[in-house]
Amino acid sequence: MEEKRFLEELVKRYVANSLSREELDIFFRLMAEGKLNDALASELDKESRAEAGIVKPLQTRSWTPVFRTLRIAASVLLVLGLSFFMWKQDPFRLFGNTVSVVTVKGERKEVKLPDGSTVWLNESSRMEYPARFEGKTRKVTLVDGEAYFDIKRDELKPFFVEASGTTTRVLGTAFNIRSYHFLKSILVTVTRGKVEVQKAEGPGGPDKKILLPNEQVYYDMKTREIRKVNVNSANAVAWKEGRLLFDNESFANVIAILENKFDVKIRAEESIRQYHMSAEFASTDSLPRILDLLSLANNLEYRFENNQITLTTKRSPI
Repeated sequence: MEEKRFLEELVKRYVANSLSREELDIFFRLMAEGKLNDALASELDKESRAEAGIVKPLQTRSWTPVFRTLRIAASVLLVLGLSFFMWKQDPFRLFGNTVSVVTVKGERKEVKLPDGSTVWLNESSRMEYPARFEGKTRKVTLVDGEAYFDIKRDELKPFFVEASGTTTRVLGTAFNIRSYHFLKSILVTVTRGKVEVQKAEGPGGPDKKILLPNEQVYYDMKTREIRKVNVNSANAVAWKEGRLLFDNESFANVIAILENKFDVKIRAEESIRQYHMSAEFASTDSLPRILDLLSLANNLEYRFENNQITLTTKRSPI
């Protein structure tokens, strides 16, 4: 019943042209799911009856239920058409009361949450959150990818981010979470304020780490080891400015990131994958340029074969 009343109120405010920009986003997402068909038809029917009661022109036949139904159907189809267009253009999706935001390769997106907090999603990411924060907590899920959170402070309503076996709790702060499915670890980095990161149940039971600015939690999803290190937090959010930055990153992670970004397969012997390196590239740099620089800095060479890249240690000249 509560959801029905919410939908009816949303349609009423749409008809009255009193929806905010954020509420309009929700309206069209719901329309694309067909959630508003009944509420819109009911509202249009009410308008038809109201008009019939106010305006009484001379006529030999009145609107019949069939004609009214056609009018309602036409209005619904018009809004559905607009909704479908926006659906195709907008990566937002709403399932029930849950909003799902998706970014594709090469895309970064700013998202405004219902409480006024801001989230920036990196490419190839997906985040889910409720259309409205209810109860005593605010909770979102970073299903996959990377996101930078700037959370509006509310001491009475803590904010939680769930990401692949970790839960990050804050009251109001700014932090970055990297949690791609193709990487074996999760990184939580604080740029402002304080957060609490807790790993899921596992060997040794739950474990919590408190992070301050320029501190980072590393969580190994295989071993479930969680540890805290000092970092330059600006490096963790370089992606917001369109930079591809590796800060003491394992070559295994570098390879996985490049494979995902450029849709290629990269092979390398295990000894190379264990390397750790730091490097920075522009988001517009091509894969050959990146490979050239990585190879030069790490005494490697690469070759293309059958749509596959092979990295090997550079042989010394005889």
